[in-house]
Amino acid sequence: MWTIPTQNARLKTLILAKQTVRPFALFVALLALLSPLRGQQGSQLAASQKTPAWTSDSLIDSALRNNAELKFYEAGLAAAKGQRTQAGLWKNPEFEGELGTRRIKDPSGSLEGEGTTRSFSITQSFEFPGKGSLRKAIANKDVEIAELTLQQFRTALSGQVRSLAQRHLIARDYAESAEEVSERSSALINLLKQRPNTGASQFLELRIIEASLLSLKKEAKEALMEREETRLELNLLLGLPSSTELTIQQPRTTSFPEIESSKMILQGLNQNLSLKVHVLVLKKALREVSAARLEAAPDFSVGPFFSQDKAGEREENAGIILSTTLPLWNWNQGNITTAQARRKQADSLLLDARRKVEREIARRCRAYMMSRKLLQESPTETISNLREAAELADRQYRLGAIHIQLYLESQKAFLESQKLRNEVLLETWKNLLDLKVLTGESLTIL
Repeated sequence: MWTIPTQNARLKTLILAKQTVRPFALFVALLALLSPLRGQQGSQLAASQKTPAWTSDSLIDSALRNNAELKFYEAGLAAAKGQRTQAGLWKNPEFEGELGTRRIKDPSGSLEGEGTTRSFSITQSFEFPGKGSLRKAIANKDVEIAELTLQQFRTALSGQVRSLAQRHLIARDYAESAEEVSERSSALINLLKQRPNTGASQFLELRIIEASLLSLKKEAKEALMEREETRLELNLLLGLPSSTELTIQQPRTTSFPEIESSKMILQGLNQNLSLKVHVLVLKKALREVSAARLEAAPDFSVGPFFSQDKAGEREENAGIILSTTLPLWNWNQGNITTAQARRKQADSLLLDARRKVEREIARRCRAYMMSRKLLQESPTETISNLREAAELADRQYRLGAIHIQLYLESQKAFLESQKLRNEVLLETWKNLLDLKVLTGESLTIL
């Protein structure tokens, strides 16, 4: 009695299953078609999100656009230009008016007439000839000083960014070399542990390599910390978040030019931006002395006036009013003395700055020539040869052809030579960049 309904139920279930499988199969096929597209889009998105590689020039361009302190100096220049505009404006005219009552009495005191009185005048103030031009000249010097100060900071910022980029690259390369030797030693330790124990000699060699591995890891850690420190400093100068990763390209090979100390000193005394600022400060101080002396000269105001009195009869007056100060008590002696003292200060500061620039250029030239000579005595080929020797020593030690001491000396010589050459290279770069800044040369050629 229950057989037929059961078979009908099974048949309905099969029909529903087939109807369900068909959309599901289409959905699976659609996913199979779209998955390569999704993978391609994902790879494109990952490529777009990949950190771009920076060059030294692009780092400098970014710093010159986004550095916060640079914007401060740019605002200072805008403020100086605003003061120069203000120095050329005329004073506003002055309006004066009077309004009151007027009474006329005879000699006996009887009131003869009563009315009003009123008057007004408009006067324009004029400075003594020469005051305005001196004020404009002082404002122009302020603008020139602000422009030179901005240029000086831009040059110093460019040099600092380029120097940090070099430090970052050198620290990165040394960290990779230390990691390379460390991995080589780790692999060698694993190999020695897998070999059959042959006695005290193998045990001692294993412990010696393990001790050297600790030193290598310390070197790699310090290099990584130096790289991280330079990255944080660069992000600060570039106006980027501290978490931003920086990938810096290796610069093109730069041959460090030979220099002459006397020519560099002469060029620095003529083109050093700091000295130019001191010269402008002295010129401004000289004009401030002249302005202080002229300040005692009287200004004057002139303009029309009109008055009207009405008390029985009308009386009107019109004309030109002229007013000025009388320099009887104040000849501006205090301000003149102050301006003369500031001129002497500016003169002394200029002389001291010239001596310091001359001394600093001579010192940097000497340091640059010494580091350049050391760099020439340790070419890049030497480091490449030592790297190959370290790799050869690793292979030969695995074969038992050399002793543990020669293996360790080969690894140590490679790392120490690279570290010393990196220090000399960084010192040469630093001295050259400082000389470019001191002599007012462009840094774009580096």
